[in-house]
Amino acid sequence: MARPSAIDIGQGRPLVFLHGWSMDGSLFAGQHALSRQGLRVIIPDLRGHEPGATREETITIADLADDVAALLAEKQLDRAVLIGWSMGATVMFDHARRHGTAGLAGLVSIDMTAMVPNAPDWQLGLSNGQTLAETLAAAERMGPNWTAYAPKIAEALFAPGHDLASEAYRHAARICAAKDGATMAGLWRSLVSADHRATVASLAVPILSIAGAESRLYRPDVGRWIADHAPHGRSIAIPKAGHAPHVEQAEAFNAALMGFAARL
Repeated sequence: MARPSAIDIGQGRPLVFLHGWSMDGSLFAGQHALSRQGLRVIIPDLRGHEPGATREETITIADLADDVAALLAEKQLDRAVLIGWSMGATVMFDHARRHGTAGLAGLVSIDMTAMVPNAPDWQLGLSNGQTLAETLAAAERMGPNWTAYAPKIAEALFAPGHDLASEAYRHAARICAAKDGATMAGLWRSLVSADHRATVASLAVPILSIAGAESRLYRPDVGRWIADHAPHGRSIAIPKAGHAPHVEQAEAFNAALMGFAARL
């Protein structure tokens, strides 16, 4: 079932923002300004992440992708741009694979790879080199120890040296800590089991990969891989930003996004 959209403001081409794992739509507050630039900004809270969400240990990326398809249909959106940050990009790719891209104008991936774990034939996963077995083992630890994990997850969103006294960090840490650990652990297992390398290569619409030049999670060549392997791909790295360039450098991020939308 589609989750209600927390934000739906402005008029013009629809931009649908999909937030990252353990976060929510409030991390896209800096993109509300796009609603004053002739664009419609739609920001749902994905299932399991909305305020007051109950425990749902069996949620999968496919469930979230189906929710997005239902949201697009419910709002009768045409020529929308899906914009996925981190896990949101995996949801976006899964939507493209399961439902196709008809009716979409383009896709934007924010600092995300096509496959999270590293493997003998894939070295563009997490920059710490974790394999599938290691990422799955992390899920076993995080579930019962979520409150200890939350501050570390929030810190990893930002570029090295980010002030942990900043409101941006404290907000992300609060949002993360409020999530249910078992639900997040189950969704993490689904996330790290996804492989969308073939999906990227089959995309029929343009895609822009926006990376943070100082991301702690992924190397800059992840974005270049998407640009090189998608039929209509481009990439950009935003200076002085980590895994959340739309938060750390909102003005530069919004400019890149507007430029992409204008060319569609």
